Amino acid sequence: MSSKKITNPRSFKLAKNPEFEVMKIKTETNTFGIIKLLFSGFVILLQVVFIVLMNMYLISLIGYYLLVSFILSIITSIYIISSNKNSISKATWIFFVLIFFWFAYIIYFIADERVFFGKSKKKYKAIFNEANKYEVPRVEEVGGSIDVQKNCEYLKEAGNFYAYKETNLKYYSSGAQLFDDVLEELEKATKFVFIEFFIISDGILLNKVLEILEQKIKQGVEVRLIYDDMGSHRTLSRKVKKRMKNMGIKIAVFNPLISKFSVGVNYRDHRKIIDIDGKVAFTGGINLADEYVNEKRMYGYWKDAGLKIEGSAVNEFSIIFLRQWEFIKDEKLDFAEFLNQEEKIENSSVVVPYADGLDYTQNIAKNMYANLIANAKQKIHIMTPYFIIDDTIRDLLISKAQSGVDVKIILPDVADKRMVYQVSRSNAEKLIDYGVKIYVMKNSFVHSKIMLTESGAIVGSVNFDLRSFYQQFEIAVYTNDVGVLKAIKSDISSTIRESKQITLKNRNYNKLRYRMLAGVLRIVSPFM
Repeated sequence: MSSKKITNPRSFKLAKNPEFEVMKIKTETNTFGIIKLLFSGFVILLQVVFIVLMNMYLISLIGYYLLVSFILSIITSIYIISSNKNSISKATWIFFVLIFFWFAYIIYFIADERVFFGKSKKKYKAIFNEANKYEVPRVEEVGGSIDVQKNCEYLKEAGNFYAYKETNLKYYSSGAQLFDDVLEELEKATKFVFIEFFIISDGILLNKVLEILEQKIKQGVEVRLIYDDMGSHRTLSRKVKKRMKNMGIKIAVFNPLISKFSVGVNYRDHRKIIDIDGKVAFTGGINLADEYVNEKRMYGYWKDAGLKIEGSAVNEFSIIFLRQWEFIKDEKLDFAEFLNQEEKIENSSVVVPYADGLDYTQNIAKNMYANLIANAKQKIHIMTPYFIIDDTIRDLLISKAQSGVDVKIILPDVADKRMVYQVSRSNAEKLIDYGVKIYVMKNSFVHSKIMLTESGAIVGSVNFDLRSFYQQFEIAVYTNDVGVLKAIKSDISSTIRESKQITLKNRNYNKLRYRMLAGVLRIVSPFM
């Protein structure tokens, strides 16, 4: 599809029959962000070098240090085996600890959640306990199919995420469609706007949003914005940050990049939330950047998906956002001011917004994908940019495909991260042997995060990769809404028509060089 310029200042709509043309352009760069990242990386490297040199110094002083280190590495490896980590992470850590036995065990324990995130977990727990006192119209008796009831019960027990009814959903098959409606809803804001994104980027889309927010703030609307410092450090300029602050937008930066050696720098806020007056919310895979609405072409056509939520379920988005705000800013808020703002809606479909991250004791996002796969009887359709899974998800998909369930996975044809893409394609292509159907959308980068079965669907920010499962703060919506299920089915069918199927004959996995490279990259896949 050729690059489209906006003629209507509020329109991001795409042509009905686009040609999917790969067209890379030079991305605008934030020089300060690059310098900041390089400086942080340099200082962290110095600290790692210091740890290594200190160990070498000890080796030169203490003859038995190598033997002691090797014994400690063996003990650490046994500890890793008995830990609750996933099997791929265990294998990677053990490989690292035994190869670099004279210092790697130190890094492993520095990287332990209880060391670098223990204090934060206590802080989150206190915030959660306080937030739980607020009452919103949640549903105790879900009804519907047994599968839906079980999934809702799991979300309630694992993360205190209750089901909602009286909620309307609208599914979007592109970021352009979603942001068309976002701009319209922002103009209706009267009380508050909450925005939370992994990536916020200078550009046409952000300018459109800020133009509306500037007028809304003058009318007395409160605007709070959370962005992830890693995701936005190169794309969001100091000039635009200053403009936002001068407008009156309250800003919180999640996990700022600092020149300190800590595995915590790898844990990011990957959520996507726009919450308007507690009445309307938007979520999905889309970030607040031009490429997500195809105003900027970096990896061909950008395929994404999202949801609009209207009604009682918006309360959960408000709670999730406010808890994150309190954690970052150490600011106590009265949640009651922002809750129960929705208008009455008649809809009996089940809607469960839920979040995941280090603030929870279980891997909720991964487990929900696993639950839907395990319960599927007819079909499992997945759309994801990355496919770096653990044994649990892999074995479930194989078992279902061999049981006659229609298992389809749609991946990008164009890579945004080449090494990650190599591992993703390799993992997916190996499933073809067991009856799983693999597709890649031609000349496109698929960024949608969707799972569809015959009884329910998940749409959100959660990729099928280990980062989303174990390292990032995510958000998603589980629903059995018939209209949404129908819309997702239609989107998947049309995407498959624009895709090519990967078969036993044409897969990259047939090439020895490709298998060897993918095997090497798989060693470090837990950190991708």
